[in-house]
Amino acid sequence: MSVEANAIPNRMRAVVLHAPGDWSMETVETPELTDVENVVCKVRASAICGSDPKMMEGKLDWPPRHPFVPGHEWAGEVVAVGDDVDRFAPGDRIFAESHSGCGFCELCRKGRYQLCENFGDFEAGHRQVGHTLAGAFAEYVAVPSDLLYHLDDDISYPEGALLDTNAIALHCAARGNVDAGDAVAVLGTGIIGLCMVQHARVFGAGTVIATGNPTNNETAVELGADHVIPYDADVTERIDDLTDGQGVDVALEAVGVEDTMRQAIEVTRKGGTVAADGMPADPDHSIPTREIVRKELDFRGARAHANRATDSAELVSNGQVDVGSLVSEEFPLEAFETAYETFTEDDGTIRVVLRNE
Repeated sequence: MSVEANAIPNRMRAVVLHAPGDWSMETVETPELTDVENVVCKVRASAICGSDPKMMEGKLDWPPRHPFVPGHEWAGEVVAVGDDVDRFAPGDRIFAESHSGCGFCELCRKGRYQLCENFGDFEAGHRQVGHTLAGAFAEYVAVPSDLLYHLDDDISYPEGALLDTNAIALHCAARGNVDAGDAVAVLGTGIIGLCMVQHARVFGAGTVIATGNPTNNETAVELGADHVIPYDADVTERIDDLTDGQGVDVALEAVGVEDTMRQAIEVTRKGGTVAADGMPADPDHSIPTREIVRKELDFRGARAHANRATDSAELVSNGQVDVGSLVSEEFPLEAFETAYETFTEDDGTIRVVLRNE
């Protein structure tokens, strides 16, 4: 084991979820190196994701047990590594993705480890930070080294905390097969949708239409959207008008509610593609499958991402994608409750970041 001298205290501060809707800031034991969690990091920045409130309120399948430390969007600094780790050393700046597959199932061997067939099975080796493995709403986190990446000096820790989110959006845009000159609709102008607007431009889209929160729509225009539509408008009619009745070539769905899923299908032209990233809290959505068949649409789900982390970082580093402007506010970790309320209650808040100095 390689450890920076006196770097890791025995106790740390963390957000602890005891039951759905019941959490508090507490002093807990600092995680230690194990055979699987073979890197310990100081968390420098962690972001509250839209799935975190759903999970913390008991609306998703995670976590598998309580008490539990949430948080899966983060960046930080390596403070300890196991003997089998040679890619990282104490002092390295890093960012992380959340999925670490078992490495042995068929999908992991195909490189689609975010779809690991042993999801949630600790004995098989699967981990997902902040979902099944203790997460980053804490001062320190212990993780498998395979989900860590070096963070360039020109990318700040708050920006680093959003690189996994950017990679998820990139994966969905890639699943949408956006091509040069395409008309693209992005449904939802939360952080995933705002990153997708930029990715559509990177892929060469001719026209980008974004629908969502009116406040966030202003940011969408700043990031490259040609047209924006408020979510309470007749989205299908407006997009029909903007495309001369043809519809869009690609619809990227980033909300995960029945209305936007339906709209994505309705606004896509015959032979087009719908890629959906939004994770519904309600598993019983009804969508117009007749239209999928009638228009011969490619309807594709997009679960997290695999092998997009370095691409995500490069797009941010070279200035093609801006994630820094998507940080609405920053708070110290100890102010988690205020940060949570800001994220969940203030209209137009895109991402709230927790800082550890």
